[in-house]
Amino acid sequence: MRLSTKARYALRALVDVAHRGYASAQAIAERQAIPARYLEEIIGELRRAGLVVGKRGPRGGYRLARPAADIAVAEVLAALASSHPEGAPATAPDEITGLVERSLDDRLRAAIGELRLEQLLGEARERHRRSAANYVI
Repeated sequence: MRLSTKARYALRALVDVAHRGYASAQAIAERQAIPARYLEEIIGELRRAGLVVGKRGPRGGYRLARPAADIAVAEVLAALASSHPEGAPATAPDEITGLVERSLDDRLRAAIGELRLEQLLGEARERHRRSAANYVI
């Protein structure tokens, strides 16, 4: 399975916010190399889904609405998918294909359902730590 660009950007932005606690969309966009306007659209969808809360003003920014341990990756993906009905799966060409696709979707949802934002953050920190330890001058 491949994640959409929107899903990848959303997860990167959420992990960035989880790591820093609070961040502006512009700062997230710069650190994560995400187009700022596209990130604003994504953050709007995450805000409407209740995953982030924002503060306006010169010192404005976003923070997670709940602890990272309480945010499932599946919840993030569902929030992004529900915002665009044209992204809904097409009708299967036949009954068997439909059964296979639904079975795969169910299994994928079950596997992703256990994955939490906090786990992604922990794995990202561990990879960063390992890569920094391998740096030689």
